[in-house]
Amino acid sequence: MIIDIHGHLGNINFAPFWQADTEKLEEYCRLANVDKLCISSSRSIMYDVREGNAEVDAALQNSEKLLGYVVYNPMFPESIEDLALLKSNPKFRGVKIHPDYHGYSLDSVKCRDMVEAVADQCEAMLFHVSCMPGTGFSPALTVADIARHHPDTRFVLAHMAGIFQNGNYPYFPNMDSLEKVMEIAGENCFIDTAHFLMYVYPGVMEKMYALAGADHIVFGTDAPLQGPMQMRFAIEAIEALDISREDKDKIFSKNALKILNLKGEF
Repeated sequence: MIIDIHGHLGNINFAPFWQADTEKLEEYCRLANVDKLCISSSRSIMYDVREGNAEVDAALQNSEKLLGYVVYNPMFPESIEDLALLKSNPKFRGVKIHPDYHGYSLDSVKCRDMVEAVADQCEAMLFHVSCMPGTGFSPALTVADIARHHPDTRFVLAHMAGIFQNGNYPYFPNMDSLEKVMEIAGENCFIDTAHFLMYVYPGVMEKMYALAGADHIVFGTDAPLQGPMQMRFAIEAIEALDISREDKDKIFSKNALKILNLKGEF
């Protein structure tokens, strides 16, 4: 079984080649042999939070492969009302937080307090983590510290906890965020693989595994970026690791089953 914990419905960055509706996302899953894909709304992240959450709610009603995140944005406090979707639609499995696109810093006391209030109301949260030089609204260490204060909620730090390619030394992906996160990470803290550097540079997955271990890595691709080929490349990068089948299964599905509270459903 393969569960992709990080995908999107709609039009990422308003680019037509990064657009996927329900049908296309399900097709990508079939082509890549992915069993489940957990999505948030691109519209919620980039334009209208509540309108996008409603789109995902409608999409999940008629989908076999898709699960969902409710997007919350403290800049629009009324979006907290959408947490009701976690109860009205069981295919919603958690909450997505994206400070970089929503334009607030998790290091702001007020915004962090509002996000932490949401953490008390859900079982799982997927955080975009700043993953490009010059961005820093969603620092990996801040997310890890929030996770430390909410041990009953499961946290996923996207993009390998902020790995980025150094513009001055492009052949050395920077993984210091991941190293520092793992020094304070608890059992409720997971790192997803949604970063193109994992299949651009050899050794990135090996380093991620060495730093985080199979118990803290969860498969994610940021679909529909690069389409089903991206999903297949990510799968191959993990399959190529010289690790046990048990550890690969943790990364591909067992950790996601725990994070999304799906253990009794598969």
